[in-house]
Amino acid sequence: MNRSEKHKRKNPRILQILLGILVIVAMGILGRTVSHFLWDRGTEQVTVQTTSQSTSSSSQEVVVPSYQVSPEEKAAMQALFTELKGINPDTVAYIYAPGTPLDEPVVQTTDNETYLDKTFEGGYQPYFGTVFMDTESKNDFSDPLTWMFGHVRGPLVDDERIFQTVTYYENQAYFDQHPFFVVQTPERILYYQAAFTIVIPETTHYYKHDFADGKEFVNLLALASQEAVAKNPNLPILSTDHYLVLATCRAEDLTTRAVLFLRQIPDSELEGFLEQHGSSLTYVPTR
Repeated sequence: MNRSEKHKRKNPRILQILLGILVIVAMGILGRTVSHFLWDRGTEQVTVQTTSQSTSSSSQEVVVPSYQVSPEEKAAMQALFTELKGINPDTVAYIYAPGTPLDEPVVQTTDNETYLDKTFEGGYQPYFGTVFMDTESKNDFSDPLTWMFGHVRGPLVDDERIFQTVTYYENQAYFDQHPFFVVQTPERILYYQAAFTIVIPETTHYYKHDFADGKEFVNLLALASQEAVAKNPNLPILSTDHYLVLATCRAEDLTTRAVLFLRQIPDSELEGFLEQHGSSLTYVPTR
């Protein structure tokens, strides 16, 4: 009999105590559910964690603070959209990016062709048109990806309106200097931060609205981040996020598109975001 066998036989009580501790620890681990999606492509990894919560009966549910729309904000949005819808009843939003020329009303109709040439005021002007939301997108911005389209104006005429600004975000310096976007809706104001810009063919697998699950959504965003020509590497990619996607033609190659992904600031982060950046988000008209 060796020393280890003698030690085990002389200390059965120690083994029982150790076994009991292991059982308690295991129960504690099982009481917490932690799930994650891990996307791995080459040497880059993007890890996404979903919310963890205890299953113990003594635990308290964590309440995520929700942004409350003030009466002043509601009144301002109602007044704005009463005016905009008086001009064009198809209006669903207004988008601007502080410090850039982007300053446009957004419309939506039952197709994605009408507003390629139809102006916001109702005129006919090829290569001008109006910024429009994809016909399949929900106009309350609740889809995982909400798509908007608009023409490039600058290369064709001396005019930076519509989505010429989107192409500027292919440049990392411009991307970094103008990170925020504001979307006004009839109900409230939504805030976005530039996440990544990609250059893709006109027909692309990125054009999606719904996803089978959070993993599929995260994988698509992670792939876009991997292929980006400009991006914010510090933004998390979360399965619970919502993105606004701005897409436009590129004058350099009309068979390709510049596509800018914007991460919506969730309500749980909005109070801190506005405290830090609110003064730089003021609307200054450029139209």
